[in-house]
Amino acid sequence: MNIFKPFFLLTLLFTITTAHTQDKTFATKIIERLASEAFDGRGYVNNGDIKAARYIAAEFKEIGATPIGKSFLQPFNISINTFPDTVYVEIDGIKLATARDYMIGGGSHKTEGTFELIHLDTSALKNTEDIKKNLHNKVVVLPSVAERDERTYKLNAAGYIFTHKKNMYWRLSDAVEVKPYFYLHTYDSLINKAKRISIKINNNFYKNYRTANVIAMVEGSIQPDSFYVFTAHYDHLGRMGKNVFFPGANDNASGTAMILDLARHYSKPMNKPEYSMIFMAFAAEECGLFGSNYTAKNPPVRLDRIKFLFNLDMVGSGSEGIGMVNAKAQPRADSLINEINSTKKYFADIRSGGASCNSDHCAFAKKDVPAIFIFTRGKEYRHYHTPSNKGPVPLTKWNELFNLLGDFMRLYKK
Repeated sequence: MNIFKPFFLLTLLFTITTAHTQDKTFATKIIERLASEAFDGRGYVNNGDIKAARYIAAEFKEIGATPIGKSFLQPFNISINTFPDTVYVEIDGIKLATARDYMIGGGSHKTEGTFELIHLDTSALKNTEDIKKNLHNKVVVLPSVAERDERTYKLNAAGYIFTHKKNMYWRLSDAVEVKPYFYLHTYDSLINKAKRISIKINNNFYKNYRTANVIAMVEGSIQPDSFYVFTAHYDHLGRMGKNVFFPGANDNASGTAMILDLARHYSKPMNKPEYSMIFMAFAAEECGLFGSNYTAKNPPVRLDRIKFLFNLDMVGSGSEGIGMVNAKAQPRADSLINEINSTKKYFADIRSGGASCNSDHCAFAKKDVPAIFIFTRGKEYRHYHTPSNKGPVPLTKWNELFNLLGDFMRLYKK
């Protein structure tokens, strides 16, 4: 055991200046722009994803980062279901507000009509063969837990409505195919005594939709063939009909702004890093981590040349600290981050978790790339997967996270 190591680390930490030129004004501009209606929720209606990708590429170019190869864009294909225009739901003659009173199931097919509602509880799923005889062209109402029960779909109903008591969010993980039925999520209080639903949904399904990741680099001054990688997904949920879009300000315009802010700082000649830095803004995270999986299989550099990868997703708060996924699988990095924080007092609390495939770090961790996914925690901004996630994002601990990442790069030894 080297008894001088802790003393050396503390000394080095105190001598590191915090004169990083992180810029909340720059970050706020990026977040506000990405979360604006101009990008249609960075989804697959009106090519919102590609508009966002081109904007991010232009920002990388403007701040002095360079592409790896001829282009900043790394195209690939996905299958995706979308709802570009008509969305209408009425319960017993009362129109519901899109994305406030209900969410459309991502795999719903085109539907128009009025249907009788049949209310069931989960215990009824024990007798699907008997029940389904009376469900032709009817819509079943069930608690939300039944959505993940395969017996539900043996009812062969025209559609399904899953009820929630609170906290209803939209997702696209089920939008990669079209089901032979429609399905909705709504609040129990809006439908618990209802008898009929009138609905109109138009969908467009793309079997081979062309989207793209955005990848940029800042070359290192001493070891240009060894890389620190910073990733964030830029895509979000897009539109639910013509009139409603999901801005995704914190999820994940904030993470995208952080990698752009890092690129802006380290692109300046006076801040040139020792090791090269790669910045990856991924598409298609929300519908299944497809962008990061594609890059992990088709990396722009050899994966064994990556010293460390940080995935940044929802980093706009921080009053309660940060969470780190996969940290326990990287004990040296976890220990170093906690030592830095103990000395610099960046965050009130750091929660180190184990491996989980809940974000874009996963595909790289599976290929033995050292990786940690960081998100900030705080009650000051709780908006998530609803149209209310439009900002302003407080960026409570923006400078602290920026500085923590910079300190880590100076001190980490692979």
